[in-house]
Amino acid sequence: MAVTNFIQSIWSKKIQDDLELKTKLVQNCLRDYEGDCKYAASVKILGVGEPTIGTYNSSTDITIEEMSDKGQLLSIDQANYFAFYVDDVNQAQSVPGLKEKYQEKAVHGLAVARDTYVAGLIKGVTSNVTTATNLTREAVKTAIDAAIVALRERNFDEEGVIEITPAVYNLFKNELITLSTNNPEYIKKGIVGMYDGFEVMMSNNMAKDTSGSSTKYAYCDIRGKKAIAFAGQINEVEALRAEKRFKDIIRGLDTFGAKVIDVARIQVVKVPLTATT
Repeated sequence: MAVTNFIQSIWSKKIQDDLELKTKLVQNCLRDYEGDCKYAASVKILGVGEPTIGTYNSSTDITIEEMSDKGQLLSIDQANYFAFYVDDVNQAQSVPGLKEKYQEKAVHGLAVARDTYVAGLIKGVTSNVTTATNLTREAVKTAIDAAIVALRERNFDEEGVIEITPAVYNLFKNELITLSTNNPEYIKKGIVGMYDGFEVMMSNNMAKDTSGSSTKYAYCDIRGKKAIAFAGQINEVEALRAEKRFKDIIRGLDTFGAKVIDVARIQVVKVPLTATT
């Protein structure tokens, strides 16, 4: 295999496109600020305060107010890479597409890293939390219903998603409105149904307690797409010849950042990892 056959722009785009298909939690983030996502850079997220609504009286001057800047900075502070050899002998003896198979594995790892980071942000929300009392269908449904009410009481009025673990889905699936299983877009996105106007997405990358209290939880959530901002980009993909081996090296760098920018648009649902009797 010759490095000269490697086209960087095609590989970069292919990896970026595949990442979009593989990630689940990242799909439900605000993505308006992606662009030149260089590591250690910052992206300005625009935001303004709410204007005061006054009562008009024709005999009184209206009040003109200065609007405050509520913008936030999103740091591109996460960087993950892949790097692997492609052996000349293996390449010669295999069917075409060996490098592409390695690429698929790399993309899967990058997607998990992106989603896991977003899941950690969800777990870090402590102000808006609903806790299920047990790992049962009744307890899970009660918690999700209460979380939806809490969101709506904060004037939540946008499209939203319920993000749950496979274990919670197994308990909750009979409550869902079934979507057409022939729709490939739903399947690719991991959407498993609808509930009370929310898409329901299942992910194996939701954060879980691994130590600490006697009761350990999975951190599911209900949120709108303006709750968490995400910006990411495949910055580098390159191929080079190994200096002392009959092998090629393929390597790539993924940089991204994510941040909870509107905590009012998210409600965490803590679900016990095990059922109690």
